[in-house]
Amino acid sequence: MCGIVYKSNFYTETNYSDFINACDTLNHRGPDEFGYLFTKNHSFGHKRLSIIDLKNGKQPMSILNDHLIYNGELYNIDFLKGLLKNKNVTLENHSDTLLLLKLLMTYKEKALDYLNGIFAFVYTHDDEVYVARDMFGVKPLYYTVINNDIFVASEIKAILAYTHEAVVNTEGLCELLGMGPSHSQGKTVYKNIYELKPGYMLKFSKSNGIEFSQYFKLRVYPFTLSYEQTVSKVRNMLNDAIKRQMISDVGVSCFLSGGLDSSIISTIVMKNSRKLDTFSIDYEDNIKDFKPNDYEIAPDRLYAKKVSEAIGSTHHNVIIDNNTLVKYLKKAVELKDSPGMTDIDSSMYYLALNISKYHKVALSGEAADEVFAGYPWYYKKEKAKSAFPWIRNVKYREELLNDKYREKLNLKDYIQKEYDMAVKEAPVLDTDTNLEKKHKILSYLNIKYFMANLLDRKDRMTMGASIEVRVPFCDKDLVEFLYNVPYKYKYRNKTEKKLLRDAYENIVIDEVVHRKKSPYPKSNSVKYHKMVVDLVKKCLEDKTSVLYILFDVNKIKDLLNSTEELEVPWYGQLMRKTALLAYLYQIDYWFKKYNVRIED
Repeated sequence: MCGIVYKSNFYTETNYSDFINACDTLNHRGPDEFGYLFTKNHSFGHKRLSIIDLKNGKQPMSILNDHLIYNGELYNIDFLKGLLKNKNVTLENHSDTLLLLKLLMTYKEKALDYLNGIFAFVYTHDDEVYVARDMFGVKPLYYTVINNDIFVASEIKAILAYTHEAVVNTEGLCELLGMGPSHSQGKTVYKNIYELKPGYMLKFSKSNGIEFSQYFKLRVYPFTLSYEQTVSKVRNMLNDAIKRQMISDVGVSCFLSGGLDSSIISTIVMKNSRKLDTFSIDYEDNIKDFKPNDYEIAPDRLYAKKVSEAIGSTHHNVIIDNNTLVKYLKKAVELKDSPGMTDIDSSMYYLALNISKYHKVALSGEAADEVFAGYPWYYKKEKAKSAFPWIRNVKYREELLNDKYREKLNLKDYIQKEYDMAVKEAPVLDTDTNLEKKHKILSYLNIKYFMANLLDRKDRMTMGASIEVRVPFCDKDLVEFLYNVPYKYKYRNKTEKKLLRDAYENIVIDEVVHRKKSPYPKSNSVKYHKMVVDLVKKCLEDKTSVLYILFDVNKIKDLLNSTEELEVPWYGQLMRKTALLAYLYQIDYWFKKYNVRIED
């Protein structure tokens, strides 16, 4: 995994000092090596985390007038090598960077149709620029336009370091306060800085400017397999995806929460390894202050221990103390370049730091709930809303704003508009029943929005600690197959993810196969809550705080002084009062740290 930065020089010369500074903001993404290439029309910067072909994978990589900077991994290498062999193209080493460069030289944009992996890259052929991102957005990529030239980077901070300005307009505030901590496809909270959408390619040239094309769309087809056949196929496809994603010239490890998804991955990895380190996260006071709810019936650590003992891994149960959890609320903002999922981000970063002491690569279970219908909004009718079911309590979000921004932003309409556009994109069959259409639409929304946010969070927090995380449940073929599997197979016998459970019956230990789904843990610590309250109170001591500009501060004070919990989470399944207060704290810190200017 790496960090990449690119600027075209068709209209303006590159400021080399600023360009190198922009690249240096990504040192955490690639601490092993760096490389630069400056040609007449192109500027390339690369920060490398060495994982495949440590000797020969240096970047930028060039063959005559073709140049490539690349962040990611390809998982169907043998197939791709076969494509080149059929064209009599030879490979001088086993670097996947060289493989990708020669594929692009041979097939140009058509090469994207053949890739299965996680990636973001910039490839230039003479004066043509190709910018592409993987199908589901596992790897990040952003761009802006500077005097008709394009500037591309793995993270927004690199763009900000070059442009020297951070501006948020009305749309950005709607993203921050309405969609946040998720975001709309292709958008960021910053004016004129955009995310390249997953599954898209941007082509740029002086003669044609910027052109977009969507190279990957979920394919729909009539589903004919029986339940038993589907169970077998899921097991085989997921096993193959896990095995392919174990390929590395350095050792791999696994996230292991004790939930079904990470337990499956850890079990299969261990079956194909001589040894394995597994890692889980927990919070100070969580056992003491734990209170069961609809989503968390029992703490994770007991189940992680059972799985580790059953498979024979060396398990590391990482516990983050409250002081560190609070401290890393700031670090999480700096890694994400905007407010995020608060303690859930902080703990992920801390866990990644601990993994990095042992490994550069880890496999994780993200995306399983999206593709196997694991979330409660898939099967609980009362959870179904007219808009994104994880953006909850929108009315309360609006009530926190002051009169000016409540009227100006109109968050409810903004969210609804984004939702309506997304629904129209969802591929369905004319022959689908109404239930199947609803399920596919919800699956599409989860894949394109909720999953994208979790993948973004996982990349940013783990790359912040210089480790690469691979997500087998995001395998292109597996996701597309499951998109077409009937809902009645996924939610069977009133059991969420029944299809996945049956696929790994007698492979993963029974206690986990039959365990109710449990989300990534949050802090239950009373002490942590009090610390967050104190942080927000301190923010309010500064009358120049952005909290006074955007919010009804009396409502925030009421929230601080109330002993009542929010009846409905404001985001996701678990993010209630403490997380909302921490988000307000992150907003205050972000505006000050990034010197953000609001454009009215």
